[in-house]
Amino acid sequence: MAKKKSEFDTLNDKLDRVIDTMATKDDIVFLDKRIDAVIDEMATKDDIARLDARMDALERKFDDRFNKVMTAIDALTKAVTDLRLEYMVINTQLNRHEEWIRLLAKKMGVKLE
Repeated sequence: MAKKKSEFDTLNDKLDRVIDTMATKDDIVFLDKRIDAVIDEMATKDDIARLDARMDALERKFDDRFNKVMTAIDALTKAVTDLRLEYMVINTQLNRHEEWIRLLAKKMGVKLE
């Protein structure tokens, strides 16, 4: 036959459950050490401000270098465009000279091959 629990046994069981869930001094010391470790790893406002300043400086350097590269590309593009125009003028002049040479040769009776 099952023995009926007395009020004392019921109260004892409840106290055991409460005691089992309570933190010990060792638990609190362990938690305190973990919190200290987390705090040591966290960035401060000063850390963020320094990082922000470094990022701003890096952006300025990048912008300066990018502008220099773009200026160099623009100069190169202009030089290529000018050279292309000059070749077109030279080609036109060469065609004109060839035509004059043919006309002169025809008037002088010289056969060109």
